Amino acid sequence: MSFDLLNAIRQAEKTAIEKAAKTAGYDVIFDVADKDPQKQSSQIQDLIQTRKVSAVIVIAQDGQQIASSISLARARNVPFIAIDREVADQQNVTFQITGDPSADGRLSATEFANAAKTKPLKVLELVGALTDQNAIGRRDGFNAALKGNPDVTVVSQVPTNWDPAQALDGTSNALQKNPDINAIFVPSDFLLPSVQSALTSANRLAPIGDPKHVFLVTIDGDQNGCKAMRAKTLDADIATPVDDFGQQAISAITTALGGKAVDPSTVQTKGLTLNQAGFATTSPQVWGCVA
Repeated sequence: MSFDLLNAIRQAEKTAIEKAAKTAGYDVIFDVADKDPQKQSSQIQDLIQTRKVSAVIVIAQDGQQIASSISLARARNVPFIAIDREVADQQNVTFQITGDPSADGRLSATEFANAAKTKPLKVLELVGALTDQNAIGRRDGFNAALKGNPDVTVVSQVPTNWDPAQALDGTSNALQKNPDINAIFVPSDFLLPSVQSALTSANRLAPIGDPKHVFLVTIDGDQNGCKAMRAKTLDADIATPVDDFGQQAISAITTALGGKAVDPSTVQTKGLTLNQAGFATTSPQVWGCVA
């Protein structure tokens, strides 16, 4: 395995893969690229050429630059499994399973639209790295679903490059510039602590029902999100199905090593909506709530 980085959701994905691999009787070698596409390329080359792995599972740091690693795996007849982040060269991967970022954006938008029925929302929208299809899809799905809704207005859109420091600065600046912001779309739970910190500094972090409460929706379903849901400072979280990623990735490897084509070769799985109304029944299905 070669992952782009190791944070809460990546740890959950790693655990899911290792669990499924153990059941299938496979050993796992794990590398982290530390957000460096060149380092990831070298790691995959080492896994294939030196360590002679039977298959590789990759979360690409850069969906375009990973093409050379996909070509190497294909040339060496090593199954290449892409998970979580879409790669550009989908024709030459053995199997790809990701979330459905556009659908997750739309699910997030539904929560905003429902809340706006009782109170118009002025929204700060954070955006992830524009080299990441997950970030682009979540942004586009969210915006498309809310287009034309007179009760939801995006007053500020802040790029974060998936950097918590940028998220903190951007949120703080937006709250100062637009004090009427009463809702924030956070495209990943790992940015939530930055948003909470900015809200705390602005004396705006308050539970649901408090007049100061800022309506918040995020995506991933990690421990930060579940903690905030329990504290009732977060209104909804669209949870990524990480267990499904692990099970299907290992199943695809078994199929490929058996000489068969993996069909379908590309799968998208939309997230699970965890909101306050359904928290008690839905939270046991969310990886960050049971971790």
